[in-house]
Amino acid sequence: MRFDTANHIARGKKFLLTGGIPSGLVASDHSAGLNVPKRNEFYIRSASVQDVVIMESIEREVFSDLIPLRRISRDITRENGLYLNAVRQWRSSEKKIKSRLMLETKAEKEDSRISARFKRTINRYFLDYLNPPRLPPDYIAGYVGLWFVLDEAHVIVIGLREVDRRKGIGELLFINALEQAIANNSKVVTLEVRRSNDAAIDLYMKYGFQKTGLRIRYYSDNGEDALIMTTPPIQSDDFRVHLSNLTRQHDEKWGCPPRRGDPVD
Repeated sequence: MRFDTANHIARGKKFLLTGGIPSGLVASDHSAGLNVPKRNEFYIRSASVQDVVIMESIEREVFSDLIPLRRISRDITRENGLYLNAVRQWRSSEKKIKSRLMLETKAEKEDSRISARFKRTINRYFLDYLNPPRLPPDYIAGYVGLWFVLDEAHVIVIGLREVDRRKGIGELLFINALEQAIANNSKVVTLEVRRSNDAAIDLYMKYGFQKTGLRIRYYSDNGEDALIMTTPPIQSDDFRVHLSNLTRQHDEKWGCPPRRGDPVD
């Protein structure tokens, strides 16, 4: 599933969040029951500047056709913005891979041009020994970006590695974005999505979003229109109960991610 990025700039509200948030901020705790969901190896935490090198690698893979790419290094420090990452522990096999190789996209690894092969050789046998890039403390599968303005939250981007799709991670990121909007006292959440992206539209409608507008020729790669989608009031009891139920269903299908204070295996 490919999610769509947005170029709309939201300004005005400062949002503060301490690092290491749990998922399930407003979902009911059902872990004490007899039917305890399986454990999900992925969990959600707030992004940091140290994560940018991996996040930009994911961006190059997912949004390679969009120009310009988003400046994550700038956006991640916005006073009214928030990025969340879906992460797990590095596997032992991944720790053995050279740092620069971890930053390459599938297309970059498969580029057969002489210049590309030469660059990979230099990275592998020279630069990675002299000055290896500093990687985050955990593996990042994807991220979601939010901007807060006045009483609205705007989902600006969801990016997910191709290898980590169809594991419920994109939906887990989306759930946490909605939870953070509620925690921020936003009244509604908005986003843009490609008019042709039926899978993403269905997901958003599942979470209560409705089509509320249209941006003509919004996307830079092919001039496609974007649908504007907006939630009903997210502070209402109805929306909170609906989100809690969907969160529980997600946990039952994909596994319950660690909450704050839980050990991360």
